[in-house]
Amino acid sequence: MQLEARRSVTLLAGLSGSGKSTFAFRYLVADAGLSCRYVFDADSEASRRLGLPPAESPEECVCAADDGFVIFDPHRLWPGNLSGAFDWFCGWCFAHASATPGRKVLLVDEAWRYCAPNTIPAPLSACLQTGRKAGLGMMFATQRPNRLNEAITNETTELVCFRLQGENALKRVASLGADTDEVSGLAPGQFVAVNCETGGELRGRLW
Repeated sequence: MQLEARRSVTLLAGLSGSGKSTFAFRYLVADAGLSCRYVFDADSEASRRLGLPPAESPEECVCAADDGFVIFDPHRLWPGNLSGAFDWFCGWCFAHASATPGRKVLLVDEAWRYCAPNTIPAPLSACLQTGRKAGLGMMFATQRPNRLNEAITNETTELVCFRLQGENALKRVASLGADTDEVSGLAPGQFVAVNCETGGELRGRLW
């Protein structure tokens, strides 16, 4: 148990094509301090873009973890049941992270697909609320931050915001410290990062 580890929950928000997925994948590759990266790859995007084979069974997840990347494709093990697959994978990630040393991170795209309006699955809740003790950080990427359950946004420690449109989406990132006028005017690849605990800001561009 990593009792002194800091909570790390990063929210990546932005329109399709704005750069959020590119940011997420670059982060996973570039952070040499991570002992393992877990990706729930429901759309098979991560495997294709990272050029890594997907894991499709518990045994393949264990083998992939030895190489530092578990890109889980749920469709063979859980055909037609993405919510069930997501619950299983979150539980597996929490157990694996608890049993292994070092920092780990779990990346989930559009997590609202697997949550009810007022609740989140218990395995995801465990990752969010006690993952810190297992060295497990969370990263959520979404086009619709307003659809994320408050159990996720209330735990967010860092917002990385690319261009967003839509009143409700902008209201949600504003509640986390983003300037909506700036966010709505960002060019593709531009982002504003906000530390939700200190209020510190950083601006950057991917291309």
